[in-house]
This record gives sequence, C-alpha cells and structure tokens, in this order.
Amino acid sequence: MANDAQKIRFAPNGGVFVAPAPNGLPGGTQLPVDVGDGKAVPSGYRAFGYVDEGGVTITPSIETDPVNAWQSATPILYNVKSASMQIKATLLETNQLTSELFWGAPWVAVKNEKGEGTSTYRLDLSSTPDLQEISLVVDWSQKGTLYRCVIPRAMISDRGAITLQRTEAQKYELTISALDANGSLGYVLTTDNVTGTGGGVTPPAPFASTVAVPGYTSNDSAASSWTARVTATGITSPATIKLLNGTGAAFQLQTTLAADGNYDVTIPKGQATAEIKVTHAGVDYCYSVTDKTQTGVSKACTVVTG
Repeated sequence: MANDAQKIRFAPNGGVFVAPAPNGLPGGTQLPVDVGDGKAVPSGYRAFGYVDEGGVTITPSIETDPVNAWQSATPILYNVKSASMQIKATLLETNQLTSELFWGAPWVAVKNEKGEGTSTYRLDLSSTPDLQEISLVVDWSQKGTLYRCVIPRAMISDRGAITLQRTEAQKYELTISALDANGSLGYVLTTDNVTGTGGGVTPPAPFASTVAVPGYTSNDSAASSWTARVTATGITSPATIKLLNGTGAAFQLQTTLAADGNYDVTIPKGQATAEIKVTHAGVDYCYSVTDKTQTGVSKACTVVTG
C-alpha cells in the first residue's frame, strides 16, 4: 500500500457526553446508533462542555501473561489476563454536571429556618461514597470525517486535584473506566473510509425491553405458578432471557430471542417475587416483578455475571 498523507487524522473538533447507564426501559438511555459531530448532543445525554487543550485520551488496553515451554527460549503464546478501556479528560466548565461527577455527590439547596431558599448550595462528601454507573460518548471529527466512541457502562475510577490559582481556571480531571457489559467494553462508529469500501462499524439498533404480568389481578403465587411476559424490540443480535433461581445465586437461561417479540417466563409456585435478566448487545437489563404488580421495575442485577 502506498503512503497516503490524506489518511493522517487529527481531532480539532469534538465533545464528551454522559448519561445514566441503560436500564432497558423505553424511557431509559438508548445507546447511539449514528456518528456525531461533537456539537449535537446525543438523545438522552448531557454535554460536559469545554475540555482543556490536552483533549481526550482513549486507552484500550490488554494485559497478557506469557506461556513458556521447556522446548523454547521464547514464549509459545500469550494469554489474556485482563482487558480495559479508559477515557481521560480534564473538564473546564464549572456546572452541576461536572462538579457533581467530580465530587461524587449532589448539590442540595440550603434553606433557612423558615424553609426559604438562601442562594447557597451544599454538597456532602460521604466517607463511604456510592459509585455512580454512567454511559459515555466521545465524538471527534476533522473536515467531515466523524468518529464516535460509545461506552455503555462505566464508572469514574480516578480524579485529579483541583488547583486554585489567580491566573489559571479550575479544572476537573476525570478518568472514566469501562465496565464489563456481558463481554463488551463498547464500540466505535465512523464515517471514515477505513476499509477502503466506504465501510465502518455497523452499529446496533435501538433496543428496548419491558416486563409485564398479564394475570396480576388474579395471580396467587401461594397456590400456583404465574407468568411474567418479556417484550423486546430493536433486536439485532441474539437476546437472552434468564430467571434468577430460588437461591438468588445464579440466573437460569429461559430462551434466546433472535427477533422482536414476546416471551412468557413461568415463575414457580410459592415464589411471589422474581428477577428477570434480558441481555442484548453486551448489555444486561434486570427487572423485579411480583405476582400482583402489572409492570416490572428496572433494577441493578443481583448477579453481575451469569
């Protein structure tokens, strides 16, 4: 292949956007399926605003261990020990979004003894903070060539120090690390002709799932089994439906859906509450349902794997 200076890429334009991690509900975060220009905010996401001149660092990494053999002075293969994806950026804008993510806590309006607002806000730092799960999108572009990196599930893994100076703006340095999404760290979209045929990565279509209980008005789990109905739309790859077993130790596979549709999960007699996991495109969506409620409620999965 001949040298081609037109294939050298820069990133003079871009943006970083954040949203709650997807929960599988129709009103929850839907992962982007199109490439962005760094200006238009993806639906359901919020923009971080200005990033300092160092830009954004995206670091996919694989840590390996060598496998050695008696018959060879060099490794005969390498085994994957760990894989990770990190996004690092230093944010310049001081607003509710950037400051709450940096401090890891929400701002609360301070009121006086009469319950009236005081124009003061307070942020309490816990000694046992909760880590917020988010979804991240990074856009960058050059002269109409667009790229977008999507991390479905992530957490802030490190924070830099805020330096207070007379001549330099406050900065919020964040390192955001991808979480496992059933074997996936994320995906990249582009309009760049990287394959030479106008191709690129084919993005997943929007996916949504709900869980309902058809017989919620008449069910009696103490007397008989009952049914929870899973409805899934936007399926582009096999989606699995699993039921948490009675001991709460593992999910048991019920079926695999290859297309949009419904599937009825049978909940055993004597079990009034059930947890159902729907997995699509590497993302897990878990729901809690009871025999007497009409609609399941999205929740964090009891078991992360399985």
